[in-house]
Amino acid sequence: MGTTYTYLVADLRTGTIVDELPLTGVSFDKKLNDTGSFRGQLPVTDPMIRDREPRLLTEPGRTAIYVNRDGELLWGGIIWATRYGASSGVLEIGASDFLSYFEHRFVLHPDLTSTMTYTDVDQIVIARRVLEIAQSHTGGNMDLTFIGTQSSPITRTVSYGPNELKPVADLLRDLANAEDGLDFTFDVRYDGSGEPERVVRFGYPRIGQPGAPHVWEHGANLIDFTWPRDAASMVTRLIAQGTADDNAPLTSIASDNAAHQAGWPLLEDTSQVDSKTLAEVAAHARGELAARRRPVVLPELTVRADLDPVVGTYSVGDDVRIIIDDPFFAEEQLDVTMRLVGYEVTPGDDAGQEEVKLTVTSILEPE
Repeated sequence: MGTTYTYLVADLRTGTIVDELPLTGVSFDKKLNDTGSFRGQLPVTDPMIRDREPRLLTEPGRTAIYVNRDGELLWGGIIWATRYGASSGVLEIGASDFLSYFEHRFVLHPDLTSTMTYTDVDQIVIARRVLEIAQSHTGGNMDLTFIGTQSSPITRTVSYGPNELKPVADLLRDLANAEDGLDFTFDVRYDGSGEPERVVRFGYPRIGQPGAPHVWEHGANLIDFTWPRDAASMVTRLIAQGTADDNAPLTSIASDNAAHQAGWPLLEDTSQVDSKTLAEVAAHARGELAARRRPVVLPELTVRADLDPVVGTYSVGDDVRIIIDDPFFAEEQLDVTMRLVGYEVTPGDDAGQEEVKLTVTSILEPE
């Protein structure tokens, strides 16, 4: 029996499902600590579709869209753009997951004039509190449910004045990218009454499944792979710059001396951060250096969606075991555990094969 995908549209603010759309050419992706996207097409030439007023059903900025696969929600987000072509009769739809809403919201006190300050506060508590305050503004409630890790041993000191206009999504990314930062992802699921529920999941020291990693093997459930390596963004000395509340400049330098001893050249870059204390600037410097201290290796793996592990049973942040026997790895079989940081699903129209492209980064990258 084949897999069935359905695409539901809802009012963004109330969450009420208003219709199901017969979309084609669909693909959608999910990313750890970042925004995922959705693309699809609606054939408006069908008289039955025209009668449902697709222009209003897909109104950008106020319409949510959900992806259902055999009764399970895989993705949800907000339609931000549509494009209709008269010659083709096709309405193209572009959406981003619910983190994208907070790219359009600032870190602002409810009174819009006071400074929001957190001194030695748990980083997960800060993230959740900022989201709660953003939703407390009139018209700003996305009805989010918070799950996962409730606290961490890492505290942060941050302050945001009313004139800084820091996007909430950027604050979340800052907390994730700092040394010992949190993990987060915006998910969707059905609640107890069968209605779509919008979920923010936090994790520390990381989001991920318990137990053994998911396994993909080339020639079986792993169809194809690419192995890009890029040293263009590599650094061995990172200079982070921030500004204190009194506008005094703050600078912290993180260096990877072991890289020079191993034969790597000195590679420098700067990073502007919003932190107000030297300790926080230093944490961002160390966190960014750790992420960029070697050539970027983000393999892309094309896997079967219908073979174990089936799409929907894994998520970003999980560990995956990759087994590849290919001449690229000389005479050795690659058998490595890596971390899933993103995936893109192509449902496949009609007889097209349902596929998933996994983006992983090695957690055992050799020095």
